[in-house]
Amino acid sequence: MGRRLNKVVELLAAGEPVFCGAVAQNGDYDQIAALAKSDFDMLILEMEHRGFDPMTLRHSLQYMLDRGQIAASGSLQPEVTPFVRIPPYARERNQWVIKQTLDAGAYGLVLPHLDSVEGAAAAVRSARYPQGRGVADFEPAGERGWWPWGAAEYWGISPEDYYERADLWPLDPNGELLLMGIIENERGVENIREILEQVKGIGAIWVGSGDLSVSMGLRGDLEHPDVEAAGLQVLAACKDFGVPCGAVAGQRYDAKYRLEQGFQIIVLAVQALADLRRARESLER
Repeated sequence: MGRRLNKVVELLAAGEPVFCGAVAQNGDYDQIAALAKSDFDMLILEMEHRGFDPMTLRHSLQYMLDRGQIAASGSLQPEVTPFVRIPPYARERNQWVIKQTLDAGAYGLVLPHLDSVEGAAAAVRSARYPQGRGVADFEPAGERGWWPWGAAEYWGISPEDYYERADLWPLDPNGELLLMGIIENERGVENIREILEQVKGIGAIWVGSGDLSVSMGLRGDLEHPDVEAAGLQVLAACKDFGVPCGAVAGQRYDAKYRLEQGFQIIVLAVQALADLRRARESLER
């Protein structure tokens, strides 16, 4: 197969860290084009708080393409992989939003307020095409509607190849789509082990310290010791179940510190390029 189409999956499967830019506003084409040439591994396009606009998303994704980079690499893999944070909370189970976002060509989804087995399982079913009968990974049965042309065109492959490759990693080891759920309330922290044990298809977890602090009555204090302790509780569960875990790097807990804690996905503000540079230099040393 050569290089994977999804750089984030490639890195996570190899046990390598992923540096994530969060967030670029859907429709801010100049910023998106600049970030497509940055040192991030992935970029989250924001639609949770910006509003859901699929046509603008299609345009934003086009600005993520760098033809020079693709030609130089000899691979269809984007250097900066586009993910999308969708508006509905996992418990809302809005399948059509998942379907239309994937149909636009996103390589992965960020799922706000993942806090239950039922919500996680519904997201997994919504993101999967129905699988062939008798295959080992048939369950959970996919429910995604078949309209692959836009996404296949964006990925640069045929609709038939898109069907084969647009499944969820690591549920399908060859899958090129990734679901990353955000644990951002106390219920999610309480249920994280149950979620990871029962739902195979959530490929990564992000400790959403902002909303988590609000749910704990701490008014957006991302670096409060109680918020940090809850995040480490989530990290421990992810380690036990072999699921990559991400966290926000900030002033007190910078990217290097997060890597030393064992977080594999480092979420940085898109302006935090200096912290990103220091972390990469530390890894090289």
